Amino acid sequence: MRTIGIDLGTTNTVAAIDGTVVQHASGLETSAILPSVVAYPPSGAVLVGATARKRRAIDPKNTIYSAKRVIGQRWLSYSASKYRKQYPFDMVEAVGGLCAFKTRAGIVSPVDVAARIVDKLFAGHSMLRNEVNAVVTVPAAFDTGARRATIAAAEQAGLTRVELVDEPVATAMAYVTMRSERARYAAVYDLGGGTFDLALIDCSVTPARVIRHAGDAYLGGDDIDRAIAEWVSAQVLERFGWELDNDPEVRDRLLVECEQAKIRLTSEPRTTIQLARVDPAAPQAAEQVEVDQDTVNGLVQDHVTRTFMLCDQVLREAQLSPSQIDVVYLAGGATMMPLVQQGVAHYFGALPRVEFDPMQVVAVGASLAG
Repeated sequence: MRTIGIDLGTTNTVAAIDGTVVQHASGLETSAILPSVVAYPPSGAVLVGATARKRRAIDPKNTIYSAKRVIGQRWLSYSASKYRKQYPFDMVEAVGGLCAFKTRAGIVSPVDVAARIVDKLFAGHSMLRNEVNAVVTVPAAFDTGARRATIAAAEQAGLTRVELVDEPVATAMAYVTMRSERARYAAVYDLGGGTFDLALIDCSVTPARVIRHAGDAYLGGDDIDRAIAEWVSAQVLERFGWELDNDPEVRDRLLVECEQAKIRLTSEPRTTIQLARVDPAAPQAAEQVEVDQDTVNGLVQDHVTRTFMLCDQVLREAQLSPSQIDVVYLAGGATMMPLVQQGVAHYFGALPRVEFDPMQVVAVGASLAG
């Protein structure tokens, strides 16, 4: 039996076998990164991944993303209420008091969305689903309902042997197993698309064990994108008298453009957001908005500060100081922002480890955890 590790992420999904990331078909190309997006177009087809993501700009109510934020969540929960306010979907209360999406294809649950994403990982591969052990990762803060729903999604996708491992443990496993780390205490700083997790890992035992953790389910890349989008909207309103946040389709296109700008700014000092792609009806004078690293750093500084408040909490509960942490591992795409890496280095007094791609390390570790 081979073990496949699956990082079923809020924004992207990655799989690995025996420490090697699995490539999947993405149009005419292959990619290790599968966007965690499922679309239900008028044709009746179901699109998953990069092709689905392209529909966010034209069909936001039927293009489901970030569903992980409400998987296993009850309709009346605080998390579900916050989700309904922030995302453009039509949502309903499903059987059992859980959350579901109302799409043109009918009522779709977060479990259904996750199952489609897992199923896509196997498309075009010779792997038989009943001949692999699946280790699926979840945030350390996931409650019992979210964990059960994650298992249900994997089983709905045809996997017959499914286990869960906490994402920070998977990250530590990648380094401990493949790089023969000899640390006693490791910290995993995981800032993904939807969730921030800080976990302290005792690496002196096998398997590695989470001894303390804290997280925030609404502190991630999605929230950073939203902060940038609010700034752009304010700039456009002030300079051109044009509002970008009244139409849900325009607002979602703006979020997509701000996410791409954020990614470019990890390696470029400045970039532009083309407003014609956001709102074709905008005045001709409103051609573009320039944004630079310093501006984005100012917009997201509060988000980063909140992560270190959680770090304070975890270390206080463990009765440890930052200097007693032997090594810090980064996970999650948002940790690729220079501001985040600089902040982590300053807080812990040592450069964080990024030998593994932060967007792939969780899946790599999960494939070894079996």
